[in-house]
Amino acid sequence: MTTDTINTTELFLSLDKTWTELVQMISSTSDEVINAVPFEGSWTAAQLVTHVTKSNNAIIQGLDMEGKLAERNPEDGVPNLKKIFLDFDTKFQSPQFIVPENRNYDKHEVITVLRGSIDRLKDARKKTNLIEIINLPVFGEITKLELLHFVLYHTQRHNHQLEGIINALKRNRH
Repeated sequence: MTTDTINTTELFLSLDKTWTELVQMISSTSDEVINAVPFEGSWTAAQLVTHVTKSNNAIIQGLDMEGKLAERNPEDGVPNLKKIFLDFDTKFQSPQFIVPENRNYDKHEVITVLRGSIDRLKDARKKTNLIEIINLPVFGEITKLELLHFVLYHTQRHNHQLEGIINALKRNRH
């Protein structure tokens, strides 16, 4: 199986739409709201976006790794990734290496760094062989195609959370 036999059009369109939603949401958030804690135990909007950026950067490293051709369907793990990350009732602990710092963030910088990670992911997705399988500590054996699906579902999950953070802060102000 080669990358040519995988139809990535729908995946790439979904990624682009999801990234656009994230950038629009954080861009439309006011400077004071971006660093406000909406409720106990929650990240701020800036921390959430920084987490997504750190995750994107880790995925880029994975996409750049040398892999071996998968001897299985390169999308086998996709349904499970979708089930896990789009279950909004389940809470997860983030791996320490992508936990955002607890500090005040500059909105412009957060958006610029996020956009940079998205641009690098877009570039990496074009250059890598998506049917290669790699071994990552967080995932174990995973294809690069599955990694891109992870990015999609992970970002969709955090878009949902960001919307909740923004709405909670609006309610708190009224």
